[in-house]
Amino acid sequence: MSSAQIRLVSGSQCSGRLEILYKGHWGTVCDDDWTLGNADVVCRQLGCGHAISAPTSAHFGTGTGPIWMDNVECAGEETAITHCPHNGYGQNNCGHAEDAGVICLGALQKPQITLIPAPEVNWGDKVEITCNIQTEKLGGTFFLKRIQDSFKMEKFTENEAATFIFHSVDFNQKGSYFCEYQKKLPNQVIYFPQGETAELSIIVKLDKPTLSLSSPHAMVVYSPDKISVTRGSSFSIKCSTHSIYPGGFFYLTKSHNNVTEPVSAFDHSIHYLTTFEFPAIDYKNQGDYRCIYGVNMSSMSFYSVPSKSIQVYVVAASYSSVATGWVVGLLSVLLVGVLGYLMWRKRRRVAGNIVQFSNRFGGALKDDLDDKCNGALYESARNTQENEQKHSPGQDENNADIDNSVERIPEDLAERVCYEQEPLVFP
Repeated sequence: MSSAQIRLVSGSQCSGRLEILYKGHWGTVCDDDWTLGNADVVCRQLGCGHAISAPTSAHFGTGTGPIWMDNVECAGEETAITHCPHNGYGQNNCGHAEDAGVICLGALQKPQITLIPAPEVNWGDKVEITCNIQTEKLGGTFFLKRIQDSFKMEKFTENEAATFIFHSVDFNQKGSYFCEYQKKLPNQVIYFPQGETAELSIIVKLDKPTLSLSSPHAMVVYSPDKISVTRGSSFSIKCSTHSIYPGGFFYLTKSHNNVTEPVSAFDHSIHYLTTFEFPAIDYKNQGDYRCIYGVNMSSMSFYSVPSKSIQVYVVAASYSSVATGWVVGLLSVLLVGVLGYLMWRKRRRVAGNIVQFSNRFGGALKDDLDDKCNGALYESARNTQENEQKHSPGQDENNADIDNSVERIPEDLAERVCYEQEPLVFP
């Protein structure tokens, strides 16, 4: 039996007012006796899955043209709406205000699954798994299941998605998850196809530790990763890291092959550290050192990447002393040379100023004294000669009496003055 062409108008691909093409004209269907069973036949015919509603009273608006069918009564097994019993084409007592409509689920799509922040997460992280569905009519129940076991979570929503949250994941939550979606109708339950799986992996990611070396004795630092230590001295290596995982431990490796026994890490909040002591270092202790941090969880061990290495060289005590002596000696010579140069420069500047002043002042003073001394000597000689020529012997006696009463001025006074003043003149 052939079937007439049908369409849904004023809605979507799988919902709207039902119209039938008969004798070249599109017409509507009256809503008398219109049921969900009738609508389900229409949905299957259009490839829109199951019907979820059979609206009446021109729910999608009034149509135009003829009303081709009325009092339709489908049994539910028909493949086309025109195969269902009805009054006959064009036989009706309806107006377009009674046009029938259909709402279908549409082609049943698989629900989609999304893992946030990622399919691979750290132990203890928060994980959100979201199930999403595309359907014509919303309102149903999402199920989150896991392939490995009977794990199941469910959530009803009127929206297109539901989110399931694991606030702090551990290894019990790892596995392959998938979503299912169900929609309950008055007479049946619609099961959507099972969605694709998504793998949730739980890992333990440890930060790269740091390594530092300390000693109460002298060390020679060649570079940030090369250190020289005197043989017989003590030193220690400290390993530290940040971690959210409790109960960790450190390994100390040397030259990529020797590994120490694990030492428990002491925690300060999320900061963990351990110190490896070397009370008396020997040549066997030199090499490249690295730290590795590890934790044991759920009967499994996890390790960090190695820290940056430090090369430790062991030198003899005499060599260290000589090297230290040379360094101290060179620094001392350099310091004395700088101080000596500064003092010599200062004294030279002061001496130059004094000599310049002495030459100017001394020359002027000597010339003045020479003139005075020469004049005094000449005047003394001239006065003596005049006295010998002009005075008589009598007068000499009288004068002698006078001279005896008054202290005689030494004739060599000028010479004395000149002699006593000469040392004041700077040569």
